[in-house]
Amino acid sequence: MDWLFLAMAVIGVIGVIWALAITRAGRSREREVMRLSEEAHRIKDEFVAMVSHELRTPLTSIAGFADTLLESWRDLPPDEVDEFLGIISRQSVYLGDLVEDVLVIPRLESDRLRFHPELFDLGDLLADVSRMVFPTGGRKGAVVTVPDGVRVRADRRRVQQVIRNLMENARKYGGDQIMVEGFVLGDQYLLVISDNGPGVPDEETQRVFENFEQVSKGDSRESTGFGLGLPIARRLARAMGGEVWYERRFPTGARFCFSLPLRRRTVVGEDDLPDQPEADATAEVEVSEHIVPAG
Repeated sequence: MDWLFLAMAVIGVIGVIWALAITRAGRSREREVMRLSEEAHRIKDEFVAMVSHELRTPLTSIAGFADTLLESWRDLPPDEVDEFLGIISRQSVYLGDLVEDVLVIPRLESDRLRFHPELFDLGDLLADVSRMVFPTGGRKGAVVTVPDGVRVRADRRRVQQVIRNLMENARKYGGDQIMVEGFVLGDQYLLVISDNGPGVPDEETQRVFENFEQVSKGDSRESTGFGLGLPIARRLARAMGGEVWYERRFPTGARFCFSLPLRRRTVVGEDDLPDQPEADATAEVEVSEHIVPAG
């Protein structure tokens, strides 16, 4: 019977070892859960700090100029009153854009963002966004070069959101020469927003498009120079079947590229297209045959 006792002892030892292994695995999982929980809290805190920082600037500007007008608008020259009202109006629009950027994040993450395609002229949209981002009398402006006859069937609001964020990025961190160009490249239509600023460091070229919590560091992110705009621009572009990426501009500066699928029109006219667009997120750029592809 010695062999039976020996076998039972061996089984007991194996059981103890197995129990210890399960306990260690359980503790390891517990530590991982705690780590993930702490990471989630850190991300939440950084997100709140970043959003607070982003919203504080326009709110401070609006409140400051509104208080000035309330206290002394009767004593101010009319042109100065108009200037202050213009600043309040622009900052209000900017504040609304920031809120929209924040709201779009969870919708993209949960695949709940709805797209409403319509047909619009790309040149008109670029002119509208350029006036909003680079108002008359500002320190910077953009030269927009897009051929006539380029129309887009997509969610106009979301395409505008992508372009606005790319232009805002150039205004904030680019140089004094900002250009917006559009051309056909293969089976894509490409928009390039370029500037002669310092560009993006090599080690940051991918991180600028990563989730906002990995790019920014709360109120200290001014040293990195990036916020919500670029990650949102890329996510929206991809959701519409396009892409956003960065290229170095020679000899100095940055080129942020926004591409959308292309379809050529054989006939130019308002009646060439179906009345009802498909309820699809995928965007499509339509150009006239006279537009020559880039070499």
